[in-house]
Amino acid sequence: MVTYSQLQHLDLANLNAAAGDFESMVRNWDLSTKMQNEVIGPVQQSGWTGPSSEAAASSLTRTRDQIHAAFEEASAIARTLREAHDELAAAKKDLQTAVQHAADQGLTVDGEGSVHWPPATDPADKKDPDYAKSHQANAQAAADAIGKAIERATEADTAAASALAGDTGSDSSTFNGNPVGSLAEAEAKQASQILSLGSKATDAQLAQLQTLLQHHSGDSRFAAAFYGGQDPATFLASYGAMAQSGDFSDSAARKASIKGIQDGLGLTLATATDSHKQPHVSDDWEQRLRKAGAAQIPLDPKANPASSPYGYQILGNILRHGDYDAHFINPIAEHVTQLTNENPGRWDAVAAMHGAPFQEFQFTGVTDEKGNVHGFNPMSSVLEALGHSPEAATKFFSDPPTTYNPDGSVKSHGGENKYFDMLTDSGQRSLLRDMPYPLRPNPGTADAFEVGALGHALEAATTGRAYDNADAPLAKHTPEMAGLTQKIFDKYGVEGGPEQLHGEKALFSAMNGSLGNITAAYMGDVQAALEGPGAPAMTGAPANLDDAKVRRLLDVLGRDPDAYTSIAAGQQAYTTVQIEEAIAKHGHGSQSELQLAVENAVKPGGQVTGLVTSAMADEVYVKHAADDEDFNKGIDDKKEIAAKVWEFTGGKALERAPIAGEGVNFVVEKIMDGVADSYKVDTRNEADDQAKAAVADAKHGAQRSVMETFDRATAGSGIDPAFLEQLRRRAGQVSDDGYTSGAAGPAGKS
Repeated sequence: MVTYSQLQHLDLANLNAAAGDFESMVRNWDLSTKMQNEVIGPVQQSGWTGPSSEAAASSLTRTRDQIHAAFEEASAIARTLREAHDELAAAKKDLQTAVQHAADQGLTVDGEGSVHWPPATDPADKKDPDYAKSHQANAQAAADAIGKAIERATEADTAAASALAGDTGSDSSTFNGNPVGSLAEAEAKQASQILSLGSKATDAQLAQLQTLLQHHSGDSRFAAAFYGGQDPATFLASYGAMAQSGDFSDSAARKASIKGIQDGLGLTLATATDSHKQPHVSDDWEQRLRKAGAAQIPLDPKANPASSPYGYQILGNILRHGDYDAHFINPIAEHVTQLTNENPGRWDAVAAMHGAPFQEFQFTGVTDEKGNVHGFNPMSSVLEALGHSPEAATKFFSDPPTTYNPDGSVKSHGGENKYFDMLTDSGQRSLLRDMPYPLRPNPGTADAFEVGALGHALEAATTGRAYDNADAPLAKHTPEMAGLTQKIFDKYGVEGGPEQLHGEKALFSAMNGSLGNITAAYMGDVQAALEGPGAPAMTGAPANLDDAKVRRLLDVLGRDPDAYTSIAAGQQAYTTVQIEEAIAKHGHGSQSELQLAVENAVKPGGQVTGLVTSAMADEVYVKHAADDEDFNKGIDDKKEIAAKVWEFTGGKALERAPIAGEGVNFVVEKIMDGVADSYKVDTRNEADDQAKAAVADAKHGAQRSVMETFDRATAGSGIDPAFLEQLRRRAGQVSDDGYTSGAAGPAGKS
């Protein structure tokens, strides 16, 4: 291990010179050309024949091959030395920065790298307990930074030694024609060697593997070398055995390392299979992974394959991490979907029919709050992968399908994409059926529906962003995205559809949060369906939603706290933009045009508020099926939805005072104030008819929010004050009218 003193006093001049010499030699290399042009070529053209000629030709060919191998070896050494120099130089700079930062805080670093702070001299400081705490915290931060610099240098030093050994090879009589080539490839080899140990890897080796994956998961050279250098079936067996070993250990460090390794493997796999990056694994490697995924993989050489997990079950948790290229993940998603459709019980049969040879299965899925493990069915894993991969998700639900043979090879292309219909089927052959573990006496009654992952995949496919990436912007709707959204409303907005999402037999209720986010992202389409001609414009391709289906779906989603809060934030943000835009575009036109624009902006938002609020009130006050706090606590956490909808629908692009000078944070705070006014619930109301009182309170809150937005948008506009006051009252009245229409429920009409 590199020490603090070694790194502090490291002189890189000789290493830089050595790297430069090798680089110069490689740039000026002409031996291969000379050998061909001045020796081999003339001999071949001389007409010399016979046994001596053949022996000479063979000797010359070997010599040429050795010259080529010498070039490859020299090139690899040049890359290794240069990368080692650059990485060590960066580590030394990190160390110098850490030491300087410590000095700036009044700390000192001794020759061993330990950090100290000066003893208190002032009497007040001696009595102040926070004096030592403050310095101790700063010292710990400085020590951590110094440790990271030393760790970086140690990793570079170890990788360089390994790479140079691999570059030169162990045969002293010949040059190495296939050298390692760089630190990335050397560290990929180290990672592969540790993984190959499976359950025999020590805690220290697991920690090393976790570190390597964390440091290099985004490096294409590392990722392609790590995965491409392993046979997929062997990789799955090794990882499965390694992961399984954590389930039986008493080592908290081992379990934590395996969790970190699992995350790192997913991120690294996403990098290795990204066809837009170079290098990446081959199509053949991906096909062999699909073949291994459909096969049962013994975790121990002596295990019976018939009682061993499928490769896709082992791969499942890895796929839950990473944004995947459609070129890689969609064939897997289609293959798993088709295998499951062929035999929905194939995945849990391993446990149900063969005595559960492994006891925890934690490497196959996720553990719920009750301690049950889910994930026998890899459908949930591939849908989670799609939930993190928006482009791939859209393609999966929209593109013509590819049919795969059982071994993962392509059988045919084309046909109608029915994956949405297949995955939303709630019958006995549902593709989302999963068996939790520990097993129940009657496994058939233990089946659960892993539909949360389906919601995540649909959300990514329709919004253009990963379901759990709150910082990512919403994407402009393509025809494919909008078409899938229409399918969702058509599926759950018809008679009988709401029962799938809410109630005792609502098998798909776990999707409600995602459906709420989708509704927020398509608020323009939702309001257009409710209002008809003259409604606000959509954001991209229209979803062409049906009025009755929108009303029915909003009524059921309003009963779910998570969906309710997303729709609330999305509606308030969208209506805010529409009011601002109406003032900006028509404020200096005719009064009639401005009034019509404001009415069109306000009324459909009122309808949305009325629909979801009346549904919520029914759930809380009438049916007593939910608590007000369940609805209220999510309101303050939905600011990211409001911000993204506000930006997405044009709020950020509106350039006028005073809104333009206030920034997105101020505007979103005001939007969320409006959401709180209009949507929060208070069951302390002692009125005789609490539900009606709550709806009335929300109605007044919605009207206040509209009028406050109107006031902000018109401040300093120069519009006639008398007309503004008239228009303000009109906006409030239209908001009330829309709210009343929405509060009438799914049957209400504007």
